[in-house]
Amino acid sequence: MRVGLIGCMFVTATACVLPPPSTPFVGVLPEDIELDMSGTITLLPDGTLHLALSKPCIMKVRSTQVANPCDRGHFDRVRVVAHTPWNRDARGRWDGPAHIAFAPDWKATGLDPLGDAATAAWDISGAKWMPSVAEAALMLKLVGDATETETELVQGGSPPVLEVTTFEIEGNTLHTGDPSTLVVRIANRGTGTAYRVTATTRSSIAVLQGRRLSFGAIKPGADKVRTLNLTIPPSETGPDTMLVLMLSEGNGVVPANVSRRIPLAPSVAAPLLAVRCSIVGHSSTRQLDFDAGQELVLRCAVRNAGTAAATQVRVEASIAGGAPTVSASQAVATGGDAVFDMAMTVPRALPIDAPVEIAITARDGPSSRSARAAVVGVVRKPRLCVAGQLTLAQYRAKLADLRAAVASSELTQAQFDKYDAELVTCLK
Repeated sequence: MRVGLIGCMFVTATACVLPPPSTPFVGVLPEDIELDMSGTITLLPDGTLHLALSKPCIMKVRSTQVANPCDRGHFDRVRVVAHTPWNRDARGRWDGPAHIAFAPDWKATGLDPLGDAATAAWDISGAKWMPSVAEAALMLKLVGDATETETELVQGGSPPVLEVTTFEIEGNTLHTGDPSTLVVRIANRGTGTAYRVTATTRSSIAVLQGRRLSFGAIKPGADKVRTLNLTIPPSETGPDTMLVLMLSEGNGVVPANVSRRIPLAPSVAAPLLAVRCSIVGHSSTRQLDFDAGQELVLRCAVRNAGTAAATQVRVEASIAGGAPTVSASQAVATGGDAVFDMAMTVPRALPIDAPVEIAITARDGPSSRSARAAVVGVVRKPRLCVAGQLTLAQYRAKLADLRAAVASSELTQAQFDKYDAELVTCLK
């Protein structure tokens, strides 16, 4: 008879024991390394997250089919990462082939140790870790220690006297659509420690309503400052808003509410463009040698170092004051770059040794922000004709035009001789 479990064989008077389920590694794993992410995950009191693998990391030797535990020389090739619920990564440190330690940045979690829960799952290169109730409480303590937000409450003793010494928006104005920072500083003027101090905002604007800043304990004579990053939506069109700050303290010793009227203004965010251009195939951009009639490709890199995206950037380029060549439009994100290639032709009528400037403008249509650049060169060789295709009659006509240019002092004799030489080489 068969036992209805995959991997078990027919046995007599014994139990069928299945191997523990495997957890595939998610990430880049070298071909000669095997790694099963199954194991036990523990949060230690010092804030280290420890993974004890059920099976050690294995290195396979192809030529001998021998499998050995990974050693120190192989650990750098296997990047194990703990991805936190607050969207930060902590790379694991190998402590032997079966143990990996992670050191999360507890200060950068964004968790409120006086109010938030910490029970969301972590992803560890394919493995999942769900903190227990005790581990979730430990996480909030670690966050509190890292941010100096103490969670303890001691009753009795001398009373604190809390005072809001700073309650302001950096720059004193909320610009809709732009990031802003609220700064709150609370001082304790009393003789006793204030415990579990929090400050909560109240406002008619949704993004300002109910935002809490946790301070923890504030000792006598000390103060603490907290900041809140926020963005007022562009849909808010009023001239200002009333912002109220409500304090809370573990023993109920709190001052009266504090309020501020904060002006609202349109966004000041805008693109800031910079453009650099070169001729494809030429390494130098200071001064180039051109041929009259030469076809070239102008390549421009446009960078946006501003505080808003440039949504419709075009590059215009004009050779020697001629009609501009205009590129197709591209968007350039904040902190991003875009490359524009444009085919252009050096005018054939430019004389030898004539300076040539390609004037370039990169412009974002919606914002009207622009940047300028130039590529400068000199005409070194004319191109009045195509070799082997010039008839004698055409040669004589062009020669007559050149003689007329010399007679009117538009060409020097030396320039005339160079042009004439080129025309002769083009004769059939």
